[in-house]
Amino acid sequence: MKKLMVAVCLFIISGAVKAQVKFEALQITPSMPKHGQTVSFKYDKKLSPLIDEKKIDVLLYVFGKKGMNVLEPKTVQTGTVFSGNFKLDSNATCIAFGFSANDNKVKDNNAGDGYIVPVYEKNKPVLGYYAAAGSLYNGYGEYLFNMKTAADKNLALIEEGMKDYPDAKNDAAYFSSYLYAINSAKKKEAQPVIIEKLNELAAQSNLKEADYGILSQWYNRFKMKSTADSFTNIMKEKFPDGKWKKTEAMNVVYKAKGGDSKKAAFEEYIKAYPPTADDKQTINYLKSNIAEAYQKDKNYEALKYWAKDLPMADKASVYNNSAWYMALANEALPEAKQMSYEATAWAKKEMTSPVEKKPGSITKKQWDEQRKRQYAMYGDTYSLILYNLKDYKNGFRYAKDAASINEFKNAEYNERYSELLIKVSPAEKAKKEIEKFVKDGAATSKTKELLKNLYVEEKKSDKGFDEYLTKLEAAAKEKRREELAKSMINEAAPKFTLKDLDGNDISLAGLNGKVVVVDFWATWCGPCIASMPAMKAVQEKLKARDDVKFVFVDTWESVENKKQNAADFMTKNNYPFHVLLDNEDKVVADFKVSGIPTKFIIDKTGNIRFKSVGFGGNDDALIDEVSMMVEMASADMPAKKQVK
Repeated sequence: MKKLMVAVCLFIISGAVKAQVKFEALQITPSMPKHGQTVSFKYDKKLSPLIDEKKIDVLLYVFGKKGMNVLEPKTVQTGTVFSGNFKLDSNATCIAFGFSANDNKVKDNNAGDGYIVPVYEKNKPVLGYYAAAGSLYNGYGEYLFNMKTAADKNLALIEEGMKDYPDAKNDAAYFSSYLYAINSAKKKEAQPVIIEKLNELAAQSNLKEADYGILSQWYNRFKMKSTADSFTNIMKEKFPDGKWKKTEAMNVVYKAKGGDSKKAAFEEYIKAYPPTADDKQTINYLKSNIAEAYQKDKNYEALKYWAKDLPMADKASVYNNSAWYMALANEALPEAKQMSYEATAWAKKEMTSPVEKKPGSITKKQWDEQRKRQYAMYGDTYSLILYNLKDYKNGFRYAKDAASINEFKNAEYNERYSELLIKVSPAEKAKKEIEKFVKDGAATSKTKELLKNLYVEEKKSDKGFDEYLTKLEAAAKEKRREELAKSMINEAAPKFTLKDLDGNDISLAGLNGKVVVVDFWATWCGPCIASMPAMKAVQEKLKARDDVKFVFVDTWESVENKKQNAADFMTKNNYPFHVLLDNEDKVVADFKVSGIPTKFIIDKTGNIRFKSVGFGGNDDALIDEVSMMVEMASADMPAKKQVK
């Protein structure tokens, strides 16, 4: 399988939230921790939603100048109290505590506000605290702890940071966070406020390159192109050898078409900017980009040449991606096999005896799981190549590894496993296993076709197959319906009016009396694009219903002509979607979306009944899920009462 995307595209903006050092369930000592100190904590579960849980897992997310590290402190339980300690290094700016149980299924998020502790300098939080806490209150905390998004708190504390540190407004990164905080909190009223702040910035003397970048960025955002261009030109004139020039040269490599063009652009780039140790990661990215371009050119020797000096993790990724495309096209299979085997063998060894260092931003458990799934992904690619080469016995071993690592819940891996299972097992055994995938809702359309072939082979006819398949699918659908019922909500949807591609105003109020499917997406978002064939299919499936309306809200775009960009995308892909343009990213903020694609199902009275984030890669599952959510929203089913 190609490592082509994450399930969701995140869009998180830095901000801040008011310092919190006193909590009901959590005590820390010292109460105002500083660099170099050992911090002790006591967490009393009887004062928390985790009161009935036997085992509490404690994680510490320590933000710093060099990123975020996850600590897994040892804890001692005394009655209902879990205690432990950790030491702060000199880079720490903010500490966020995570308390959970039952394999992270139950979390204590401090009533949505999180357990966030500043690192102090004398008697006030260090400057870096505000931006770090802001990332938690602008989406990241929702992902980690189910925290509430709080744009107003974000803005209030960014402003408090500037009050405590007057020079912060002269820091480009901090000032940029401030503008984003204003935009998020003030929504429709934000533009004049931000322009006033930009005017104040522009009036200052001795502006830095980053300052001009901010001015250009925001004026472009507000469709004031001539003003944005003027600041860009001034920046280039004042900083002729600035960072912008190196970035532009690097982008030439990425944008070049074909391996040879990318190679020429890369050679010009390193000639102008001889690589240093700090450029190592960038150089590897560029080499990977060139190598994969040569795969598209079918120049496999050049592909291997550009990949040969990459770190093994990068090389394995390039080899797996390239081999996947070659396997799908059923071409150059000997070369694909060699590359895929090398990647898969490395991933298998990393799974059991890792050489790569654990990233600081994830837990050991997450890292272990990440390595297993990486091997599964690479092994899945290798199994497809072996299937194409008719080496069914060896292919089955890798397909089984990939499917079993994912507990036979990944429909795409199950498809490969089923194809090979049929080749190496008696038909009766294969039929029985594939039936289970269908019953569990973990079968693709192709897997169901494989089952049909087995059915016809056994019955000598396809008569009765549709009824047989419907019965198998019934259990999975009922289980999914029960799961959806538990996730059903009942919240008033934010009102909005947006232009469509024809310039018409489309409002949510104007769709009253219809079940509305609102799909937030962007042309740059891989998971959004991957989900669109399924969304096209479900829209076609429900087209006879005049009480259902699909709208696809294009948001978080940074291109100059957003309307033309979206229109071109729809035309190129022949998608019959009703696209609305969230040009100012206001509606996506109103819906508190932290990652795309995100879909909302709004009932006929204007209330959100379902929220679905990301795309798991199974078209059939998405079609069934959206269809079922629409059906349940139409039936006006009561939402399950949420326990606070």
